[in-house]
Amino acid sequence: MQREAADLDARLRHQPRANSDGSGWVGVDRGLSAFLVAATSDGAEVTRVSDPPKPLVGGMRKQRRLAMSVTRKLKGSNNRRKAAAQLGRHHARVANIRRHFLHEITTGLVKIHDRLVLEDLNTAGMLRNRRLARAISDAGWAEFARMITYKQGWRSGTVVLADRWFPSSRICSRCGIRTTELTLADRIFACGCGHRLDRDRNAAVNLAAWGEQYHRDFSRLGSPKHEPRSSMSADGKALAYTPVWVKPIRMKRKPTLSYESRTSEKDGASLPHRMGSTL
Repeated sequence: MQREAADLDARLRHQPRANSDGSGWVGVDRGLSAFLVAATSDGAEVTRVSDPPKPLVGGMRKQRRLAMSVTRKLKGSNNRRKAAAQLGRHHARVANIRRHFLHEITTGLVKIHDRLVLEDLNTAGMLRNRRLARAISDAGWAEFARMITYKQGWRSGTVVLADRWFPSSRICSRCGIRTTELTLADRIFACGCGHRLDRDRNAAVNLAAWGEQYHRDFSRLGSPKHEPRSSMSADGKALAYTPVWVKPIRMKRKPTLSYESRTSEKDGASLPHRMGSTL
């Protein structure tokens, strides 16, 4: 009998932590060279996934051939319907491979770690880069974040999103100095203090440290200094959002139209005449 995830045995759930306990945070950095790197704030790397399946890139040659086969068939014919069905099965297979991979990775993380910190990536904006759009779509970053959030909720864990503008890749995880000379081609983070570390691992360490600082601010002030966009509490329920003041939009009153009758110059008929609007 298939059981719902919400009915997991209590032994499979994470044990609740005291509010004073600020440990156990693991930063998760997503990338293209390495799909995932997870590390703690002390620099220990706990998980690294460097060989994602990349089903879209691997099946692109077959996809082009099947798409060309569809266009060569007569519209409305049975052969075209068969070719379209074959192309649809290929797309479904690509999606299933990616989904299976993401389920394996996310389930493995939430089983071991009860406190995770993710980046708030602007995936839609990154897809505008035509050189990286295919690789980003094939990675499934947004689906990864969605899966890990609801699975951690099932197990009474916590997931927080770091501030979107937090420069996790540019901050030295040892001295905290921010560098501006780092490019996408640089895979090793080198700081002036002599600290050298893998770029993705350095970002994961900074994310874990951000999670610890977030927890200290939340415990001391009741509201963190940097409020994440979404989070899960220890009991699996979503935390309340902190209201952010936004300048209200100036609303204009609906224009009131007034009409008066005027006489036609030709036949003297009374016609409605629009005088204007009153704001």
